[in-house]
Amino acid sequence: MSLGLMFMSAVVADKSVSKLLEYGQVDYLFKGHEQPVYEFVREFVKQYAAIPDASTIEKHTGLDLTTPQHQSKEPAGYYLDLLQLRHTEFSIKSAMKQASDLLLTENKNPDAALVKLTEMVMTLAGRKHSKQVVDFREAYDLIVPDYIAKFNSPDDYGLQFGWPSFDKAAGGLVKGDVVSMVGRPGIGKTLFMLYAALHGWKKSGKVDASQSRMFVSMEMGVLPIEQRLAGLTFGLSAGQIKNAGLSTDSLKKLKKGLVEVKGYEAPFYVVDGNLTATVEDLWMLARQLKPDAIFIDGAYLLKHPTEHDRYKRVAENADLIKKELAQLAPVTASWQFARTAAKKNTKKGEKIGLDDIAYADAIGQMSSVVMGLFQEESVEVLKHRTIEILKGRHGETGSFNVNWNWNLMDFTEIVEQDVSELQFL
Repeated sequence: MSLGLMFMSAVVADKSVSKLLEYGQVDYLFKGHEQPVYEFVREFVKQYAAIPDASTIEKHTGLDLTTPQHQSKEPAGYYLDLLQLRHTEFSIKSAMKQASDLLLTENKNPDAALVKLTEMVMTLAGRKHSKQVVDFREAYDLIVPDYIAKFNSPDDYGLQFGWPSFDKAAGGLVKGDVVSMVGRPGIGKTLFMLYAALHGWKKSGKVDASQSRMFVSMEMGVLPIEQRLAGLTFGLSAGQIKNAGLSTDSLKKLKKGLVEVKGYEAPFYVVDGNLTATVEDLWMLARQLKPDAIFIDGAYLLKHPTEHDRYKRVAENADLIKKELAQLAPVTASWQFARTAAKKNTKKGEKIGLDDIAYADAIGQMSSVVMGLFQEESVEVLKHRTIEILKGRHGETGSFNVNWNWNLMDFTEIVEQDVSELQFL
């Protein structure tokens, strides 16, 4: 069994350029016949911004990744962790052997032995943090493949929510990103969170295992969340599912759909927040489930092991979400506006902004993107909601409207038709 080839087999199965780039330059982990495969794939990605097929790799390296002993059964990250452990063990044993030889009576040199051990520790520590420290001279390998991948498949890069205006502005969410969805109680945060979580999963989760989700609800139990998910997925009224009010045809549609999703490659985990009440709990659970995206509905309700003051607790948790949880997968969290937002008169130009987020300034500061959910005062309020980008990754601002249709569970973006495109008969 070759860990390096099993890792490359998993990379080929993922077909994800962005994931390979996230691993960084890890050529030092490979040895012997593993190295040509890794080097070929890296060069292929650099030139074509795509993961080569296994047959192409075999043609150029002579190694078949599809054989049973090389086929991966786990995600690439799992084998990467094993490769890191293998490298660490080998490095320690090698350095200790060299240091031991320098302590023999006929060749005794304690200072040189200490240097060998110190060099080994420093090298391992540096490689452990290699993704945090990069050399700009090597930027080509990171920037160009990323650019080409986004250019060739803009709709498939990173986590997307299914609202074109937002997805275009965000450019695909990746590890390290935190999106905050903010609104007053009853505005529809939970449904919008579920809609965003479902978008990529519905689109590709049937065949793509890398579209897994972990949805944590701090306010609702598992059943009402899954009822809403079913309504969104199959275009049925969540209220009728809850109250057993579906027509015969709709009930058949629900049952058929629920049977079909059992065969999806990507899991969609729903977590009752009462069971995982702290960020640390969520981090441990995410390490176990390995979701590709994490959603926390009602993040302001998360507890903290030592901080009991509400404002300090929320600030500490916001910081932990960014520093710990988002390093595993992009995180989307919902928060509330403070009462100051309700007092502002938007008709007089009083803007609701980051300062109006309840409990902590840290929420706006640590977020890559902040979305404000608003309900305008008009007869159209029953038909749509307004989402405003209060903070963009690169300073983007703006707003767009989304449908608010409970019966059809339609929360898609409303695309305004250009008058110039209309044809009058």
